[in-house]
Amino acid sequence: MADETDLPHRTGQVAVAPPVPQDFSDTYRREMPLLTRFVMKHGAGPQEAADAAQEAFAAAYPQWNSIRFPARWLRTVAARAYFRARLREDLPGELPERRDDSLATGIQLGEQEREVYEALAQLPSRQRQVMAWFYDHYTPAEIAEELGITQEAVRQNLHRARATLKTRLSRRGGSDDRA
Repeated sequence: MADETDLPHRTGQVAVAPPVPQDFSDTYRREMPLLTRFVMKHGAGPQEAADAAQEAFAAAYPQWNSIRFPARWLRTVAARAYFRARLREDLPGELPERRDDSLATGIQLGEQEREVYEALAQLPSRQRQVMAWFYDHYTPAEIAEELGITQEAVRQNLHRARATLKTRLSRRGGSDDRA
């Protein structure tokens, strides 16, 4: 018997082909700046974030047609790539100097956005992760699924992070529309 995923979807007597995955190059053009900013919300500098985003797209390319939710998949892989790179930098021994974030990354930050990223970088890791997904318009249920935590934990971390961001940004004279 054929696997259910091998059969076309049926509406009455008319067979409807399953949806075709988004074109890789179109997704790359649309998602690369968004993905880079997503990694920056985790505390990465622009160049580190661009490197992690590029690594995610490189990992996606060979399996592109099998990725069900590309935007979510790319964010998960890019965040992991960034955290792996941070772990390598934290290993004992001589560490390289901090990268020059003025290198061309295609990301232009306004003063207010820069202040938000600086405030995000000061949050505890879990709050920073939750806020990064939240800022990219994911629901608490989706965030919980991606991070492997409960929805209640997501809501608590959102609440704490938003309160902290509101305090820090109001002291600086900045504001955060979603905080």
